[in-house]
Amino acid sequence: MVKKMFNVMDSACDKANNRLNTNIRFPRPTKKQLKATQVLNITTGAACIIAGMVTPYKKVAILGGASLLGACFVGSQLKNFE
Repeated sequence: MVKKMFNVMDSACDKANNRLNTNIRFPRPTKKQLKATQVLNITTGAACIIAGMVTPYKKVAILGGASLLGACFVGSQLKNFE
């Protein structure tokens, strides 16, 4: 899924580059960067869930859950990453 997204972005950039005579490329993340992103999402998600439980701002816990879902998505993409 991530490869497909990169290919779509590359083709859109190529079209824009040809029209504007520029050379813009999106950087491709390394496996190490994706692992760091996953760890950061887990840490942020856990902190937000705890903050949402302790404070009266319960919507922060929902944001923490979304962050944990993002970490799960990154983890699933790491399995298929080159």
